[in-house]
Amino acid sequence: MAALNPLTSELVFKIVFYGPGLGGKTTTLQYIHAQAKPEHRGSMVSLATEAERTLYFDFLPLQVLRLQKLTVRLQLFTVPGQVYYGATRKLVLSGADGIVFVADSQNARIEANQESLDDLNANLLEQGRALSRVPHQFHWNKRDLPDVTPVADLDRRLNLFSAPALETVATNGTNVFRGLEQITRAVFNAFKAELPSEKKAGGPLFLDAEEVGLADAIRDLADSRPAKPSSQTAHAPSSQTAHAPSSQTMLAPSSETMHAPSSETMHAPFAAAAQAQPPTLSPPTAAAFFSLADFWPEAEREAVRRAEALVAARDAPSAVVACDALLTETIRAARALFGEAAPDAATVALLLGVDGPRYLAFVAAVRRARARGEVTAKQALECFAVALDAQRALARALA
Repeated sequence: MAALNPLTSELVFKIVFYGPGLGGKTTTLQYIHAQAKPEHRGSMVSLATEAERTLYFDFLPLQVLRLQKLTVRLQLFTVPGQVYYGATRKLVLSGADGIVFVADSQNARIEANQESLDDLNANLLEQGRALSRVPHQFHWNKRDLPDVTPVADLDRRLNLFSAPALETVATNGTNVFRGLEQITRAVFNAFKAELPSEKKAGGPLFLDAEEVGLADAIRDLADSRPAKPSSQTAHAPSSQTAHAPSSQTMLAPSSETMHAPSSETMHAPFAAAAQAQPPTLSPPTAAAFFSLADFWPEAEREAVRRAEALVAARDAPSAVVACDALLTETIRAARALFGEAAPDAATVALLLGVDGPRYLAFVAAVRRARARGEVTAKQALECFAVALDAQRALARALA
């Protein structure tokens, strides 16, 4: 969580870049580090192996802005994507104020993205948290490659809470700083929302992100000179180099790009961002005349409507995955009632009235859905019913 150090007068936000191995997490941080002005950046720690460039984590502290005598800093981390570094991912994820999920857009990597997202949700659940309650965004990375999954498909399968999403190319910085600006604004405003009301009016620190000039501060981080690899990261091979297409397959600048501001009037990362505006991602809308979302807390109702829309559209695999996210959040909330002695998820489900065979059928359906196996519309509807019953039981327990 955000840490205020009274000795150094620093407010520190921790942002973790999550995602599958070789998906572009480290390349993203390398670009930020290479572009950041020397006076704004700290040292980048990157431990690499032949198999995975981030054996432990990357740590990049950046000074964002100064408010009176208080410095706001970002600490950027990445996690190792390989399956057998699970304990390290849990450690790095602990205390994260915001999460950036860097997905590999290549068609062949869709399952790796799903496995990494499942791992993220499981690790958050162990920490008593849920992705729906943590500021997060998605980077659909490697959009310069020819064989990529459509953005709408990535959004439907992975972005269950309609979080902000950007098409990125980490190797050339497309939308990288735009994403940094968005996630920083999100964690800043989330921090403010959690403060006691009497402290929110205590000074300029607690104004809205826009009022303190956050966007300008992020832009000012960047050096207008062309990016050069820093000495700390020059040794690390680019995870995307092996996949880089020829010049014929790279994204060509649009006619609008020819009229973009020069580097004298626009920082390099944002010039790249101007060439690739974020897509408009609209989640499926549920039937306007009926919804069961009111049975859930306000913060979860959009995810409920999304699940309902997927059931109605007979997209059974995506609907089941969406229902799993709903049940996971309900179980997380129920486990919090037990404190440190919280039982496992299956036991909590049983205590909420989901009997054993029904829960096992739910888990089996989720596994098939994530593997894009055969799942029927009836099974998707049953999964939604399980999530609904569990949520109603929790509501009765809290009443």
